[in-house]
Amino acid sequence: MAQTADRARIVPLGTENRSGIVPDRTGVVAIWAIAGALAVTLAVQTWARWILSDTEFSAAPILGPDSFPTWRLVILRVTEVLSVVEMSALIWFVYLVPKIRTGRFGLDAKITTGLLIGSVTDGILNMHEYLFAWNAHSINLGSWAAFLPLASPDHQSRYAEALIWGIPQYTYYCITVAMVACAVIKRRRLVDPGLSNAKAYTGVFVAALVFDFVLENFFIRVDHAYAFAKTPSVLTIFDGSQYQFPLYESLFVAFLGVAFTALRLSAIDDPDGLSFVERGCHRLPVALQGPARWFAVIGFCVTMLFVLYHLPLNWLGLNGDSFADLPSYMLPGD
Repeated sequence: MAQTADRARIVPLGTENRSGIVPDRTGVVAIWAIAGALAVTLAVQTWARWILSDTEFSAAPILGPDSFPTWRLVILRVTEVLSVVEMSALIWFVYLVPKIRTGRFGLDAKITTGLLIGSVTDGILNMHEYLFAWNAHSINLGSWAAFLPLASPDHQSRYAEALIWGIPQYTYYCITVAMVACAVIKRRRLVDPGLSNAKAYTGVFVAALVFDFVLENFFIRVDHAYAFAKTPSVLTIFDGSQYQFPLYESLFVAFLGVAFTALRLSAIDDPDGLSFVERGCHRLPVALQGPARWFAVIGFCVTMLFVLYHLPLNWLGLNGDSFADLPSYMLPGD
């Protein structure tokens, strides 16, 4: 790994050591790595307790009396198939291709791993109240929300956390958006070398917001994959209906798109190819540098999902006053 000695030679007067060169103290990889280790621990213990439970690790019941039309079920299955295709393509391009070509995994593999581990935070949405409704016709094995720390013992956890399309959403709203955005920004820089990051990220934010709004409303209206069960009416369109949509949902997803674009772009712009969460790894023992970089990226992914999405979405939902008119197959069972 290239060192950053050239940067260290330009230092404020009086800060150099006896050799005339100040040690490079940039980067906080250890802090992000600790966050990543804690996130992995959280995910492992949550999923392990869920899988080993007597009653929670099984498909959620499909409640009546409402029926689910066959044509909607077909579209739901198509959504699941397309999500599997997206995940398969992503695994090929971020894991297998780099490993075959270089013998190493790159930043995209670390981000994808972090997002998959970070999907455990999805249970936060319903850990106290049923705020995010799932269609029980989705392929599922119930929900792990009851096994998250601080989960309310009284909340209804027998709902259908979608495994086939739900978890892949964390990749195509985050890393897929970031990959496309970075490619566009690189091309725009060739045309306009003076393009500022602020202008580039603004474009990413707007594009991600529109992308999310269109795609999520398709899922909500066409295949009834999910619904927002409880939201603040003042921030919601179509409030009170099954299709109510909180406008802050697309804002939060757009922020995620910008955050992951910034992470990838920082590695592209760095002479050592390090993202801003991996910097400082050279100060660690050689044997710890690789693991620290992995855990640091995982820590960033899970932190962003929690801070920019799940925490504010949960808080706003808990304080909501608009209740969706849900069909029975989107309600939690016992």
